[in-house]
Amino acid sequence: MLKGEKVSACDHCYKEEAAGIRSHRINENVLWENKLGEDRIAELISSTKKDGTLTENFITLDLRLGNTCNLQCVMCRPQDSSMWLSNAKKLKDILETDAKWDWEHKSNIDTDQFEWYKKEKLWKDFEPMFSTIRHLIFAGGEPLLIKEHLQLIKNLVKFGYSKNIELRYHTNGTIISEEIVNLWKEFKFVEVMASIDAWGEHLEYVRYPANWELISGNLKKLDKTPDNIDVKVLATIHAMNVYYIPEFAENMLKSKFKRVGHLHHSGVFHAGTVHWPRYLSIKVFPKSIKSEIRKKWESFEELKYNKQWREKILPQLDFMDSEDLSDLYPQFIDYRDKLDKIRNTSFKKTFPEFYKVLENAN
Repeated sequence: MLKGEKVSACDHCYKEEAAGIRSHRINENVLWENKLGEDRIAELISSTKKDGTLTENFITLDLRLGNTCNLQCVMCRPQDSSMWLSNAKKLKDILETDAKWDWEHKSNIDTDQFEWYKKEKLWKDFEPMFSTIRHLIFAGGEPLLIKEHLQLIKNLVKFGYSKNIELRYHTNGTIISEEIVNLWKEFKFVEVMASIDAWGEHLEYVRYPANWELISGNLKKLDKTPDNIDVKVLATIHAMNVYYIPEFAENMLKSKFKRVGHLHHSGVFHAGTVHWPRYLSIKVFPKSIKSEIRKKWESFEELKYNKQWREKILPQLDFMDSEDLSDLYPQFIDYRDKLDKIRNTSFKKTFPEFYKVLENAN
């Protein structure tokens, strides 16, 4: 990578970039160039040894605090959400396509390996780093459910480290307490990435068993936070929500949030895309369905004048068309229908227009 050569570990980002999408790889490179400056980055590169090691104090920790979570999102798995384990085992027994083997693997996990953050010694080993740490990233699971996370935040405030530290959260938006917001006020900067990618009952389906009223109320709460807190909505685009992304964008615009996304003045959201499982990628549809999705997206006149929609979200359509995964389409239908069966949900009733498009193509 130091030689500028592509590596296979970054293939997902390379594919997004080829379709005109600003990938996570690009976003992180720009972020660190802005934080450290070109000279400091050049200095770090020149100090890197041939084996890739670098003798420097940690300034960033990315803490994935286990898999404890209160949601069971359609694109997730037990490794990232404890809520998924029981239904994962049911799915592997009733799926009829090769999606069965995906869930055979996902349901075969050792739950103990996700509880590393409960070891007191580990946190003591972290303590000497806090005087030099400048950035902490929290994800999970749902990090705001983790009591060890809350204790860490309290300690950083108590011992005076917080004013020098920036926090970043990846959260599902279900838990925004007054206590945590008051603690965030003591930090240099806090970036809240709220994983929300559908509106109303659509969100309750794709991020089951979420409560829309609770999450929309928390968005309004976050919209009143202090200046050191920036809130972004990060929408994950996949085969189940892709048809309704324009409505989601319009609802975000109509909400007229003052602080949610205010640093970028986008009024919409940041978009990510599902690569795995491949049967949930937006590339999975036959050409006729992709054509209907494109037509739907391009018909929203108001969105054409939003810069972020044009430059950062519409390119998802080119990503969709960049590869034909329609041989996996039967796995998508199998997963959709079996998921409804074990959760007692209904894709047909929740997404009637899209369901009709899918049925007409069969």
